[in-house]
Amino acid sequence: MIKVLLLLSIAVTLISAKRPSKRTLTANTEQDASEYERSVLHLTVTRAVPDPDAPWSTQNLDVAGHAGIVVGENRVLTQASILSNAVYIQVQKVDDVEKVPMRVVFADYEANLALLSPVDGRALSGVRVMPVGLDIAIGSDVAVLSIENERQLRRADGRAMEVRLREAATSGLIVPMYSITGLNRPTCKSDPVIKKGFLIGICFGVSEGQPLAVTAGVLNHFLKDQLSAETYRGFGNLGLALNPVRSPWQRKILGVPVGKGALRVSSMSDTSPFGDCVKVDDVLLAVDDIAVDHRGFYLHPRWGMSPIGHYIAGKYAGETLNLRLSRLGKVTNCNRILRRYSNQDRLVPGPSNTASLPHLVFGGLVFQELTVDYLATFGRDWQSKAPNRLLFIYNYLNDSTLTRKRILMLTNVLADEFNTGYEKMTHLILDSVNGRPVNSIDELKIILKLPGEQRSGAEYARFLFKNSFEVVIPYDGLESSHKRIARAYSVSQSSSFFAR
Repeated sequence: MIKVLLLLSIAVTLISAKRPSKRTLTANTEQDASEYERSVLHLTVTRAVPDPDAPWSTQNLDVAGHAGIVVGENRVLTQASILSNAVYIQVQKVDDVEKVPMRVVFADYEANLALLSPVDGRALSGVRVMPVGLDIAIGSDVAVLSIENERQLRRADGRAMEVRLREAATSGLIVPMYSITGLNRPTCKSDPVIKKGFLIGICFGVSEGQPLAVTAGVLNHFLKDQLSAETYRGFGNLGLALNPVRSPWQRKILGVPVGKGALRVSSMSDTSPFGDCVKVDDVLLAVDDIAVDHRGFYLHPRWGMSPIGHYIAGKYAGETLNLRLSRLGKVTNCNRILRRYSNQDRLVPGPSNTASLPHLVFGGLVFQELTVDYLATFGRDWQSKAPNRLLFIYNYLNDSTLTRKRILMLTNVLADEFNTGYEKMTHLILDSVNGRPVNSIDELKIILKLPGEQRSGAEYARFLFKNSFEVVIPYDGLESSHKRIARAYSVSQSSSFFAR
């Protein structure tokens, strides 16, 4: 009897040794990650951040560390947002002193993904490619890798519990992301998410302590594209705002049969390729013969019932998408070719890689366009620290427009005897100049070159702002004031000043 019990005890012990414990799979305990040290590199990015008060120059250099993942020969994948205004990029293996200068092969600032390679073309030595996997099922156990103090790669185990459509960056492009539970992290620096040796996500941010990781489907969408400015297809843009039709009274008004899934078209952007065949209050019944339920969900092969947006996010620009619609009970089809999503189409355009902020100085008045690059100059927490009037425009009025109309601001005034009385004005939204509406810096330059307003025999430029505040500046003496301002404020670029 004792012998039997002893054999059972040994058997249980062996089984326990082979099976990871529940705590190992889900706990926030750090584990060894040495097997990935040749695939995850430490990325150092030095950026020249534009100065919001002096847009012709930059502030002090900003240095940040992030992770880069080796996904191919001499190919390192990371976030694009950290590369904006980069002047120097280096990578090094974990716990290695050698730093290799890198260049950007291609960056998609909408999808927030970028591919790097060595500057001199030499091979990255001692690295190992990490293969990109496929989308995983909700509830799968994963590991998140992070670099600590440039010297050690840490692994923390968690679980991918849900997939939501979220903005990839401050650009408006919506892509699916995993929410990784079982971890409590204040930050995320492009940390790779892995499962069984495959890269299945990259952490883009943290919400309530839980990492948010873009899915493998998005990574493959980017990497399998033609990564050059001429041939890159990018992510398609539906350009429609869709809302579930839940109320039986609303379904009756819209002519939606009982029990049928439906999404009401609540609004449409100017850039939507469906603008000529879809109207507000049309009801979306299916996309490419994939029917939606009453919530606008469809059966995803990996994630179960999911928003139809997950399917659309997998499409390339240039591909055809078919919408089956109902208009007052009559079913129609609309086939259109998807346009590439571009953050430059928005009223407040998304991040770019410009060396300076578009601006114009007129008699000491500094005009700039409202962009994400400008908002980002208020710091990493700009979404709470930037002026409220600008955040309101970004959050609530930031629609796409084919005309690429911009918001112009008087950001500050370079004090001079020429603009006495105006020197304390800041962040005013420009409405018109000399009675003409203005929608960009380029338009502002053109309008100011036209004849101004005549008052008492002299010519003036009259600037009217959204709060009905008015500024009047004479043209006479403008050139001499610009010379004084250039000396006093070290404005080295003559192109910063208005000139007829």
